[in-house]
Amino acid sequence: MKTIWLVNPYGPIEGENWREYSFNQFGKYLSQNGYYVIWWTASFSHHFKKQRANSLKDINVNERFIIRLVPTPSYKKNFGFGRMYKDYIFGKRAMKVFLTEGKPDLIIAAENPLTMGKPSYTYAQRQGVPMIYDQMDIWPEFISRSLPHSLAGIANFLFVPVYRKRREIYDHLAGAIALGKHYLEFMQKVSPSLKDKPYALVYNGIDVEEFRSHLSENTRVKKISDLIDKKNEKDIWCIFAGTLGPSYDIKGIIECAKTFAKKENTNFKFIIAGSGPYEDEVKRAEKIVDNLIYIGKLLPEDLIPIYGKCDIGLATYSAGSNVDMCDKFYDYTAAGLAIVNSLDGEISEHISKEELGMNYKAGDSVSLEKALETLSDMKKINICKENSWKSGISYDKNRQNEKLLKVIETII
Repeated sequence: MKTIWLVNPYGPIEGENWREYSFNQFGKYLSQNGYYVIWWTASFSHHFKKQRANSLKDINVNERFIIRLVPTPSYKKNFGFGRMYKDYIFGKRAMKVFLTEGKPDLIIAAENPLTMGKPSYTYAQRQGVPMIYDQMDIWPEFISRSLPHSLAGIANFLFVPVYRKRREIYDHLAGAIALGKHYLEFMQKVSPSLKDKPYALVYNGIDVEEFRSHLSENTRVKKISDLIDKKNEKDIWCIFAGTLGPSYDIKGIIECAKTFAKKENTNFKFIIAGSGPYEDEVKRAEKIVDNLIYIGKLLPEDLIPIYGKCDIGLATYSAGSNVDMCDKFYDYTAAGLAIVNSLDGEISEHISKEELGMNYKAGDSVSLEKALETLSDMKKINICKENSWKSGISYDKNRQNEKLLKVIETII
């Protein structure tokens, strides 16, 4: 039996109450297809900001899939020295344990580029193990873009060694996968040799059939259940579900809700689910804006039935985001929602070409308002919802993981 190592210090693991992470999907899918899989990840959960273990620990998902927790420090802020130090320690400690294990047949990695290829690339080169890199975002470019113009140039200069190392890593890969089309194109631009090696777009899909089986269930959220019987055919419910923080245009949603509340015969309601730094601001707005409803942070089993009552899914990101395909897109299409989006990445192309909704200018509440006004036409919104429903099955996780399997089989 061939062995595959997955190496990624991020993401919710099996048994944690959150949307299933791609590497957890990979582990289960590959183990069901004849491989023995170990996912090496950090003891500290970036998502939940908590420690899962104080020492090296194995979690047996099934007889062929193990999640191995490598002890790392914790941190409080998403951006800062603490997070970088944790990634450094993960690389150092994982490398030490790697050397005590039997050599795998393949490594699939997604790591912080600031760790300069540790542990996966360093180990793969020493041991002659083929490696696939999973491009899940583009940074440190994102850091540079987030800085004031006067500092961006300095940051890019400091990152020159990181860029060089990344090119070296790409040049020596056996294959590549990416979460979005532009991420894959980025890899192939950095290292043109990747065009001649096995590669695939592997979206972070979901179990669409399972998801849809819960859409018609009754919601347990009282704020919504009290309104369902009052919703008429012309009412349009918009939902945002995610982190209430600066990466998202939460303030734009609030401003838009205020604008629509002032209009006569308005039929829009805005539902916000999640938690984060802007949570108090959302709660204050709910008290003074009649058409804005905050329902807190929900588990998927509570959130999916609410999607089933809504019409529009809000993919409202802040200006400067370089996200190509967001997880919200897969949930919204599985639910058959029209989508209003601010990202410039691949998602915007799907929305335009497949008529799934409307794109708007990030950070511009007037642009958001106009996009929603366009969808107030019932014929238009119903077309978008129907197209979205048809599109959703394309992102089923089994279809996506099958593409990864083909890349692996080509290599080994």
